[in-house]
Amino acid sequence: MSEPSDTVNLDVLFRRLAGEMRQLEQDGLRLEGWITGAMKETDEVMPPVSAALQNLDRLLQTLCELGLLFDGLADEIEQPPVLKLDRAIHKVRLRDLSLALTGAAMPCDAPVSGEVDLF
Repeated sequence: MSEPSDTVNLDVLFRRLAGEMRQLEQDGLRLEGWITGAMKETDEVMPPVSAALQNLDRLLQTLCELGLLFDGLADEIEQPPVLKLDRAIHKVRLRDLSLALTGAAMPCDAPVSGEVDLF
């Protein structure tokens, strides 16, 4: 894994944010597909689940559009300022996200344990 950087050009940060949003959208689409498949198996209309799916769909569409916006903004920056990330990135509590935003290379094939963290 490469070392994270405490500075980043604004356009690079925007592209990293867009990439994270695309990944979240893909994860959400898989989740949406699983839920829809489970609903079809039961042949039962469940209004709370349908409402949750509609909210999930809205979230996914918003993630997609924000990702496009950040990519577009990155394209528009001609002389990107360099940002210091150290203080801001310490506010991000998700380790993998903070590493991704600081440019640390993530292991590609991390083992999947099959366990779920419930909060």
